[in-house]
Amino acid sequence: MKRHILFFIGFFLASSFTGHVKPSLTLYVKQGVRGYVRELKGNQMPSPSRPLSRGKGFAATLCIFKLVNLSQVEPDRKASFYKAVHAPLVKTIQADSTGYFEASLDTGSYSLFIKVDNSYYANLRDQYNNLAPIRVQAGQVAHIDLTYKDLVTY
Repeated sequence: MKRHILFFIGFFLASSFTGHVKPSLTLYVKQGVRGYVRELKGNQMPSPSRPLSRGKGFAATLCIFKLVNLSQVEPDRKASFYKAVHAPLVKTIQADSTGYFEASLDTGSYSLFIKVDNSYYANLRDQYNNLAPIRVQAGQVAHIDLTYKDLVTY
Protein backbone atom coordinates (compact mmCIF):
# COMPACT_ATOMS: atom_id res chain seq x y z
CA MET A 1 0.00 0.00 0.00
CA LYS A 2 2.84 2.39 0.93
CA ARG A 3 4.48 1.71 -2.41
CA HIS A 4 1.33 2.64 -4.31
CA ILE A 5 0.93 5.89 -2.39
CA LEU A 6 4.57 6.84 -3.00
CA PHE A 7 4.19 5.95 -6.68
CA PHE A 8 1.12 8.19 -7.07
CA ILE A 9 2.76 11.05 -5.17
CA GLY A 10 5.86 10.78 -7.38
CA PHE A 11 3.72 10.52 -10.51
CA PHE A 12 1.63 13.54 -9.48
CA LEU A 13 4.72 15.66 -8.77
CA ALA A 14 6.40 14.67 -12.03
CA SER A 15 3.29 15.30 -14.14
CA SER A 16 2.52 18.63 -12.46
CA PHE A 17 5.89 20.03 -13.54
CA THR A 18 5.70 18.78 -17.13
CA GLY A 19 5.60 21.67 -19.55
CA HIS A 20 6.65 24.21 -16.93
CA VAL A 21 10.36 23.47 -16.95
CA LYS A 22 12.31 24.58 -20.02
CA PRO A 23 15.69 22.95 -20.54
CA SER A 24 18.40 25.59 -20.45
CA LEU A 25 20.52 23.90 -23.13
CA THR A 26 19.04 22.35 -26.23
CA LEU A 27 22.35 21.13 -27.68
CA TYR A 28 20.97 20.27 -31.12
CA VAL A 29 24.00 21.48 -33.05
CA LYS A 30 26.61 18.87 -33.95
CA GLN A 31 28.90 21.27 -35.85
CA GLY A 32 28.92 25.02 -35.53
CA VAL A 33 28.86 27.45 -32.64
CA ARG A 34 27.12 27.81 -29.28
CA GLY A 35 27.47 30.07 -26.31
CA TYR A 36 26.01 32.93 -24.32
CA VAL A 37 25.53 36.67 -24.80
CA ARG A 38 25.94 38.65 -21.58
CA GLU A 39 25.59 42.34 -20.86
CA LEU A 40 27.79 44.21 -18.40
CA LYS A 41 26.44 47.41 -16.90
CA GLY A 42 27.74 49.88 -14.37
CA ASN A 43 31.04 50.02 -12.56
CA GLN A 44 33.20 46.99 -13.39
CA MET A 45 36.27 48.04 -11.41
CA PRO A 46 37.58 45.10 -9.35
CA SER A 47 37.14 45.23 -5.60
CA PRO A 48 38.19 42.85 -2.82
CA SER A 49 34.67 42.95 -1.37
CA ARG A 50 32.87 42.28 -4.67
CA PRO A 51 33.53 39.42 -7.11
CA LEU A 52 33.82 40.20 -10.82
CA SER A 53 30.50 40.04 -12.62
CA ARG A 54 30.09 37.76 -15.63
CA GLY A 55 27.16 39.88 -16.72
CA LYS A 56 23.53 39.03 -17.23
CA GLY A 57 22.29 36.99 -20.17
CA PHE A 58 19.83 38.67 -22.49
CA ALA A 59 17.91 38.03 -25.69
CA ALA A 60 19.84 39.37 -28.68
CA THR A 61 20.01 39.12 -32.44
CA LEU A 62 23.35 37.75 -33.64
CA CYS A 63 24.71 38.08 -37.17
CA ILE A 64 27.25 35.57 -38.43
CA PHE A 65 29.39 36.78 -41.34
CA LYS A 66 32.22 35.17 -43.26
CA LEU A 67 35.42 36.26 -41.46
CA VAL A 68 35.41 40.07 -41.28
CA ASN A 69 38.56 42.20 -41.19
CA LEU A 70 38.63 45.68 -39.68
CA SER A 71 39.12 47.02 -43.23
CA GLN A 72 35.64 45.65 -44.18
CA VAL A 73 33.57 47.66 -41.69
CA GLU A 74 32.40 51.24 -41.34
CA PRO A 75 32.91 52.41 -37.74
CA ASP A 76 30.07 54.07 -35.86
CA ARG A 77 30.51 56.87 -33.32
CA LYS A 78 30.86 54.52 -30.32
CA ALA A 79 33.82 52.20 -29.84
CA SER A 80 33.23 48.60 -31.02
CA PHE A 81 30.10 49.61 -32.99
CA TYR A 82 29.95 49.45 -36.78
CA LYS A 83 27.35 50.99 -39.13
CA ALA A 84 28.01 48.53 -41.94
CA VAL A 85 29.79 45.23 -42.51
CA HIS A 86 31.00 44.59 -46.06
CA ALA A 87 31.22 40.80 -45.96
CA PRO A 88 28.78 37.99 -46.82
CA LEU A 89 26.12 37.47 -44.13
CA VAL A 90 25.91 33.73 -43.47
CA LYS A 91 23.18 33.52 -40.85
CA THR A 92 21.13 35.57 -38.40
CA ILE A 93 20.16 33.86 -35.15
CA GLN A 94 18.39 34.78 -31.92
CA ALA A 95 19.75 34.24 -28.40
CA ASP A 96 17.05 33.31 -25.88
CA SER A 97 16.19 35.28 -22.71
CA THR A 98 19.11 33.66 -20.84
CA GLY A 99 21.51 34.70 -23.63
CA TYR A 100 21.96 31.14 -24.93
CA PHE A 101 22.45 30.65 -28.67
CA GLU A 102 23.57 27.95 -31.08
CA ALA A 103 23.88 27.67 -34.83
CA SER A 104 24.89 24.99 -37.32
CA LEU A 105 27.74 26.14 -39.55
CA ASP A 106 29.97 24.61 -42.20
CA THR A 107 33.68 24.35 -41.46
CA GLY A 108 35.44 27.67 -41.87
CA SER A 109 36.15 31.03 -40.27
CA TYR A 110 33.40 33.43 -39.28
CA SER A 111 32.78 36.66 -37.38
CA LEU A 112 29.97 36.93 -34.83
CA PHE A 113 28.37 40.35 -34.24
CA ILE A 114 25.60 41.43 -31.88
CA LYS A 115 22.97 43.47 -33.72
CA VAL A 116 22.08 46.58 -31.70
CA ASP A 117 19.44 48.78 -33.34
CA ASN A 118 20.98 49.61 -36.74
CA SER A 119 24.57 48.87 -35.73
CA TYR A 120 26.76 45.81 -35.30
CA TYR A 121 28.76 45.29 -32.09
CA ALA A 122 32.01 43.34 -31.80
CA ASN A 123 34.57 44.10 -29.10
CA LEU A 124 37.11 41.36 -29.86
CA ARG A 125 39.70 41.10 -32.60
CA ASP A 126 42.66 38.86 -33.32
CA GLN A 127 46.27 39.76 -34.20
CA TYR A 128 45.29 40.16 -37.88
CA ASN A 129 42.48 42.66 -37.09
CA ASN A 130 39.73 40.12 -37.79
CA LEU A 131 36.66 41.06 -35.75
CA ALA A 132 34.99 38.57 -33.36
CA PRO A 133 36.61 35.56 -35.07
CA ILE A 134 35.27 32.00 -34.74
CA ARG A 135 36.82 28.91 -36.28
CA VAL A 136 34.51 25.95 -36.92
CA GLN A 137 36.22 22.60 -37.45
CA ALA A 138 34.69 19.43 -38.86
CA GLY A 139 32.46 17.63 -36.35
CA GLN A 140 33.07 20.19 -33.59
CA VAL A 141 31.12 22.96 -31.92
CA ALA A 142 33.00 26.15 -31.06
CA HIS A 143 31.97 27.65 -27.72
CA ILE A 144 32.03 31.43 -27.38
CA ASP A 145 30.76 33.80 -24.74
CA LEU A 146 30.03 37.29 -26.01
CA THR A 147 30.07 40.25 -23.64
CA TYR A 148 28.16 43.38 -24.55
CA LYS A 149 29.48 46.49 -22.80
CA ASP A 150 27.52 49.60 -23.70
CA LEU A 151 29.93 52.31 -22.65
CA VAL A 152 28.20 55.07 -20.75
CA THR A 153 29.72 58.52 -20.64
CA TYR A 154 29.70 60.18 -17.23
